[in-house]
Amino acid sequence: MSLWEFISSKMSRNLKQTVGEKGAVLTYEELIIFSQNFAKRLKNEKCCAIYCKSEIASAMALLSCFAANTPAVPLSIKYGENHCKKIIDLVQPSCIITDTDDELQVVYLSYTDCKKLNPHPALIMCTSGTTGVPKGAMLSEKNIIANIKDIAEYFKIDNKDSILISRPLYHCAVLTGEFLVSLIKGVRIVFHSEKFNPTELLSICEDQNITTIGGTPTLINLLSRFKRKYSDVNLRNIVISGECMSEPVAKNIAEVFPTSNIYHVYGLTEASPRVSYMPPEDFKDEPCSVGVPLNSVKIKILDKSGRTVRNGERGMLWIRGDNVMMGYYNSPKQTKKAIKNNWLCTGDIASITEKGWLKIHGRRDNLIIRAGMNIYPQEIEAELRKDSRTKDVLVYGEKDLDGNTKICMDISGDFGNKEDVYNLCKELLASFQLPTIINLMEELPKNGSGKIFRK
Repeated sequence: MSLWEFISSKMSRNLKQTVGEKGAVLTYEELIIFSQNFAKRLKNEKCCAIYCKSEIASAMALLSCFAANTPAVPLSIKYGENHCKKIIDLVQPSCIITDTDDELQVVYLSYTDCKKLNPHPALIMCTSGTTGVPKGAMLSEKNIIANIKDIAEYFKIDNKDSILISRPLYHCAVLTGEFLVSLIKGVRIVFHSEKFNPTELLSICEDQNITTIGGTPTLINLLSRFKRKYSDVNLRNIVISGECMSEPVAKNIAEVFPTSNIYHVYGLTEASPRVSYMPPEDFKDEPCSVGVPLNSVKIKILDKSGRTVRNGERGMLWIRGDNVMMGYYNSPKQTKKAIKNNWLCTGDIASITEKGWLKIHGRRDNLIIRAGMNIYPQEIEAELRKDSRTKDVLVYGEKDLDGNTKICMDISGDFGNKEDVYNLCKELLASFQLPTIINLMEELPKNGSGKIFRK
């Protein structure tokens, strides 16, 4: 069964259900008919990029690509023109679906070097880095179907639910974990394409009777600050992913949303994306863990010598399953480095807790080594967030002209000066974790999904 057949057959069970954004509303039936008709314009295309202002337009374009059996490359206007250009330069699509004139249209490109792959990917999902050349993770129809089925098995939503999707479909966690899973479950979908505004999102949740929402810990924590002003907001399900969770943030979210099922999940684009989830009933006991692997996913944690670590020890997380990508587009060297014997190296440092839960400590790429000590930025950030004055914090390493490593900290919050921040650091951190440079800021820049840009 193809991906389109799988999705459309599930949607056919709830033909009167709706997908909407502002004044535009389509039933599932209308969405199926539109996608099948629009697909006729894409049948002979090697690869199609999607560049839309509106997320409902992106959704329509995406399903049309599935119906046409044409590889889709989602882009996001929120990341800026330069970033989108890098992706187009990488993939060289044969056409672009856009709504720049407020109507979905196909712009056919006269020059394309997009390779016709066999088997072809359903999606080429590009990494969201803002510097350098992005990598295009090729996800097959089998990858996506496997991940949808696994998520649908534990995610308790149905056609009585309504989900607010406020992040771009450019992100695999949103595309698969929110949009496609909602379609096969018959959920009412409400898109919000505007810039993140917690009060506006809560107002939509109240007006539209939203029961389900997803976001990063930073985004959900911001919503919690304004929740008391919106007493009619009744979120039955909250899905949290994309950043390492800190205990104070988790505690605050659980207190503000006491009746919500909080799913703390983990994944990466190369895994379509979901790898594991924490059952909601266990969230309060160990909120910083990301639970158990999905049914079809296997994991292992290895040290530098390739030995499997014991519980409590840290190592590199590897995963295997039908959700693991085909490889990186036009980059066999990067693919060979990431996938060995069908095991995908996630690049994340992880451990298994005493209770058997998976815990992510941070990216290997973000690891700071100073004077022989391993320093994990996310651990420092988690400690700083324990203080109520801290709003956002980012820790990263830099080398000076002599090659010495400095620990840098960008922080926003209710601090009078840098000395206040440093005194807090001395109170909460070990001596080898103390920052060399502190930048006190009003706001920390975030990407289109609400995640802080990590340097």
